[in-house]
Amino acid sequence: MEIIQIIDYDTMGADWLSIAVGCAPFADALWLRIKNKPAELIYDEAKKLREALPATRLILSERKEIAALLGYYGVQFGAGTMSDCVDESLAVGYSAHSIDEMTDNKAAYYMLSPIFHTVKEYEVKPLGVLDVSGLGKDIYALGGICTANVCQLKGKGYKGVAGISFYREIRALREAVKEL
Repeated sequence: MEIIQIIDYDTMGADWLSIAVGCAPFADALWLRIKNKPAELIYDEAKKLREALPATRLILSERKEIAALLGYYGVQFGAGTMSDCVDESLAVGYSAHSIDEMTDNKAAYYMLSPIFHTVKEYEVKPLGVLDVSGLGKDIYALGGICTANVCQLKGKGYKGVAGISFYREIRALREAVKEL
């Protein structure tokens, strides 16, 4: 299974870049989740990440033009932000909250969440460990995943896992997913 470390710009604050650099050796990709900021700021921060990690597979939230310009691997969209006109060099990801949401969608990969309970400022209803093996799509499990529960995803068809809090236990998580 692959690991996508989400680098959440707002949550991680001033430490976001050092967290990204520390996680890069253990993650298969880093997703810079930076939204609702001016384009200039997003470009500057995305460029810092690309320069710090030139060989790392990087994903950027929503800003397809910035992702393409900086040579990112992909761009991540959610409901209401999906775009048909995306540079062919970018893998298109979609954040889904149900299996139905992925059915009518033509993304290259999907983040399905929340799998397990996760603390948010609003009520979260976990989907649970769904078997996605018959869907024929690259799906990453997201939401409440940690070393204590990642084994529950074994044999359920997930390409990998994604999370913001992974950085706290990324080495142990890398070992745990090797077993799956």
